[in-house]
Amino acid sequence: MVSVAPFSAVPAATSKPVSDAGDIVKRRRLPLTEFAPEDAKLLEAYGYWQSKRRDGLLPARKDIDVLDLRPLMGWMHLVDTSDPDPNNYSFRLFGSSVRMDGSRNYQNLRIGDYYSKPYRDTLIEDYGSVVFTGVPALHQVVALLNYLKYSYVRLILPLADDGRTVNMLLVCINKRTFSDFAV
Repeated sequence: MVSVAPFSAVPAATSKPVSDAGDIVKRRRLPLTEFAPEDAKLLEAYGYWQSKRRDGLLPARKDIDVLDLRPLMGWMHLVDTSDPDPNNYSFRLFGSSVRMDGSRNYQNLRIGDYYSKPYRDTLIEDYGSVVFTGVPALHQVVALLNYLKYSYVRLILPLADDGRTVNMLLVCINKRTFSDFAV
């Protein structure tokens, strides 16, 4: 059982005053048994993560060699979740191929400082859920942020130094569109 303090969905104040009134984020969670053929590299990452589990425990960050996940290079994030408040989760590594907000570098950005409230709230909910349960999550995500559309599949994998308490997330992205899901 993963143990973390309860979290609040109240975001921290952002340092960048941007109107997010038109921002929309939708996502749908998929069973981990339903990787689409287009998401083969995410399935490979999930299998790699599974192979690093020992005795039912979660793998630690030190167990993961990002070079073993070469097909996802540039499409991965490492999120430090050691703080009990999801607003204080921060990107330790942000995939260089993920193009959001004019290719801004999100490394060391706190989730609570993300400029778009709708997107920030979904990250807090989705990342917080994986941290709390210790169970990976697979989502299809579509978003309209600052008048730009984004569409991708996201795999969130929990990591725990002690095998139980999630203190890092490995987030893998596969950019693609969906015929039945858009903003």
